[in-house]
Amino acid sequence: MSYRDIITEETGIYQYLQGLNFLLYFTKPVLRHIQEFMTAAVQKGYKGTVTDMVALSFANCHRTTFGRFLKKGIWKAAYIWKAVQKEAVNWINTMSKVGNEPVFVIWDDTIAEKTKPSSQALNPIEAAGFHHSHTENKSVWGHQLLAVMLSCGICTLPYLLERYVKGAKSKIQMVCDIVSSIPTFEGRVYGLCDSWFTNKKVIDAHLSRDFHLIGALKTNRIIYPKGINISIRDFAQYIEKNDVHLVTVNNSQYWVYRYEGHLNGIENAVVLLCWPKSAFKKEPALHAFLCTDMELDSQTILEYYSKRWPIEIFFRQTKGLLGLNKYQVRSTAAIDRILALIALTYLFCTTQKSDYCKLSEGIVSTRREIHKQGVIWIYQQAKDDVPIDNVLFCLKAA
Repeated sequence: MSYRDIITEETGIYQYLQGLNFLLYFTKPVLRHIQEFMTAAVQKGYKGTVTDMVALSFANCHRTTFGRFLKKGIWKAAYIWKAVQKEAVNWINTMSKVGNEPVFVIWDDTIAEKTKPSSQALNPIEAAGFHHSHTENKSVWGHQLLAVMLSCGICTLPYLLERYVKGAKSKIQMVCDIVSSIPTFEGRVYGLCDSWFTNKKVIDAHLSRDFHLIGALKTNRIIYPKGINISIRDFAQYIEKNDVHLVTVNNSQYWVYRYEGHLNGIENAVVLLCWPKSAFKKEPALHAFLCTDMELDSQTILEYYSKRWPIEIFFRQTKGLLGLNKYQVRSTAAIDRILALIALTYLFCTTQKSDYCKLSEGIVSTRREIHKQGVIWIYQQAKDDVPIDNVLFCLKAA
């Protein structure tokens, strides 16, 4: 190691990457850049820019070098995803066996928002476009991303974060393809999704793997109580207080009506019509959920569906802390690689210890280790009589 190498191969990040057998797939220079990305991504002030990746990681290179690594470097993000998915499955399998709890496969999409370039921009960011944002209820410019997470007990880990390409596979087909590739778990498996993904193709893809699906439903969906064709919204008008029962989920109470029967394209399923306790039969408060497991009671269905919330936290954290919303690389090759590196960093921060921890706790722990490594490096330079100007240069404080 050169005296200029502040972050060494003795750090927890490098040892973690070795534990994932990355030396079999990546050269040492590539592995070093991966380590530098992860080191920068957990630092305070990280925004996701290439400048941040170099400055906050003490990388011994110029930002253009790191940019070429992301855009044109000879390495495959698929190897990172292979390791991430294997590690996530191992953790979730262990949690399921220990706690005898079901496994949840959580689906959702989000938009990494960007600033729309002017029509005269010479090098606009590739593959960006307008996408409808459900949270903002409007079209925004950026990249639409499909995320898949695995969850069991307190443990929720990324399995895939993939960019949606307009004109290629639909998001529904992307989900179906991913379902077919997910390994088999020993316990029960439930897919969790919002109303966008609750349709026949996705349900059939889950059932073909012996997975059940629990998803939100739009209230204009048609059900057939006593053979009558009627939308959920219209049927709700005929439900009276003696037709519902009170269910408590996560300290909140809901009036619930349970329908069992078929829907268009779905032979048999449970549909729950739910209102908050204080808003019974108020149309804006009506929510509907579908479950293909007929044996689950209403409270369990709603409790299981609430397990979908960690994916929203994942989006918020990766955008706010790991630069998912602020990356500034322009090529799709670099963007797709950054998505893999973000997932790897998230996985490291939450599973680096023997016990699963929250992302925020893992980031704080990693920052402390990096700071400690920097202090040890300065101490070693002093012992080796390295000139102070050289030390300041390496610290980028000259």
